Amino acid sequence: MSGGHWQYAGGPIRDALFMLSEDSDLNVRWPRLAPLFASLAVAIYDAEREMDWDLSSDSHIDDDVAFEDRVILSVLVPTMEAARDQLFPRGKWATIQAVQARANL
Repeated sequence: MSGGHWQYAGGPIRDALFMLSEDSDLNVRWPRLAPLFASLAVAIYDAEREMDWDLSSDSHIDDDVAFEDRVILSVLVPTMEAARDQLFPRGKWATIQAVQARANL
């Protein structure tokens, strides 16, 4: 597949996020952000690649709304998992499960 619509920007974004996630200073000061950055690295790379292939006519995203929902969920769930429990007045895991259940409608 040729791709390249954004000059293969996904790889450098992924690599930078992985580098941050493995940094010892970041892991000590902001331990919830390190695994979040690693999760985002994969989610963003995968989304950029799939969009790139679509825009370059190498493949086709059949349902744009479903694609957006899937990508947003791939970023939202790890972000919610990294957040402090206090941010979820009705319970963190119950909220995450509710979001995931609604996403599967």
